[in-house]
Formats: sequence, structure tokens, C-alpha cells
Amino acid sequence: MNPRERELLQGMGNCFAACGEDFEGTTRMVASARGREQEEVIQTLNMMRRNYENDPDYKELRARLPEDFPL
Repeated sequence: MNPRERELLQGMGNCFAACGEDFEGTTRMVASARGREQEEVIQTLNMMRRNYENDPDYKELRARLPEDFPL
């Protein structure tokens, strides 16, 4: 994972921990905080899931989010 991707997934965990929003709410908050479109955030998260699903760092950060989040 590159630093920007790691920061995005870490931000997802931080936002969820702070607000407990669902997937849509969490991605909306992260997109707003990063000055990006929500769809762009979702696309990046989907790409990360495909590319890093077996990466230990990804797994650790992903574990901070509910299992039902589609990422």
C-alpha cells in the first residue's frame, strides 16, 4: 500500500470510530475531509481490496471497520 492509500483506509477507521456511521456515511465524511468525491473514495477502496486483501497492513486497518462494509 502506498502512503496515500494507507492514510485513506486509516481515515475510514478513524471516522467510523468517532461517529459510528454506516458505510455511506463514513465514506461521505472521509471524502469531505479529503476534498474528494464520495464515488472516488469508494472506487479507491474497492481497488485496494482487490490489490491488498492479503497484505497484513491492509488486514490490520480493515479490521477496524465492520465486516459488512463492502471493502
